[in-house]
Amino acid sequence: MMDDKKGGNGGWILGVWRFADHLLLSLMVACTLMAAVILTWDEPIWTTVLLSLCLVIQGLLHPGPGDRLAMLTAAILGTPAEIAEVHLGEWTYYAPDLMWGVPMWIPLIWANLFALFRRLSRSWTAILDIIFEKEGVLRRRLDMVLMVSIIGLWVSALLLMDKPPLVQGLYALMILLTALFWRTEMDSLVFLTGGTLGAVGEFVCVQLGYWSYFNPLFKDFGVDITLPLDWGLSAVIIHRIASRWQGSQPLQRL
Repeated sequence: MMDDKKGGNGGWILGVWRFADHLLLSLMVACTLMAAVILTWDEPIWTTVLLSLCLVIQGLLHPGPGDRLAMLTAAILGTPAEIAEVHLGEWTYYAPDLMWGVPMWIPLIWANLFALFRRLSRSWTAILDIIFEKEGVLRRRLDMVLMVSIIGLWVSALLLMDKPPLVQGLYALMILLTALFWRTEMDSLVFLTGGTLGAVGEFVCVQLGYWSYFNPLFKDFGVDITLPLDWGLSAVIIHRIASRWQGSQPLQRL
């Protein structure tokens, strides 16, 4: 009985440490990323330097399994996606020294953000481990609530969006994929973390006039209803690719 108590206390302390260890660095990185983009928008060289520094810090200080691969994956997939969307007229950047229509530091911000989403999600997992039993009934119910919330967001966007039928079909496909395959606790946390932080950060930058969307649903705010979903989906895809490549930990616990 005494050993169980000690084990329980040790597990609780370890959980608190995991939460604090991931969260402190994550918050510092998040603040630095936001400040780097907002305060040095008109000085792309300085933005590039600051984002590079953040990338080095994230890559060297307590990276989780797959974090570095997530950085590489995000930069490789995100940069051409940004260029394609700009040339398709989805949005326009207003910044000096654009390259193919996007800022020169786009690969760096993608690499930083999606590694950050994974770090923060591990913090949420650690705090959940403290509050709930890993395989307990309440934990399973929470996982179900997270998944139902995400599916609800997808369905709402599908019903409200003003997009061509092809785009609507793609979003419907995403609902199906989410329900069938991307439904672990970590998937949900990565989705919600990326969707929330990505959308908030982008909303701030749109209000500051750094870029604009061609035909946003919420015209008074300049953003579309699909914004958090696009961020969340991208976060899950990059997380899954990085997890599959590194292969040293089960996907749901990465």
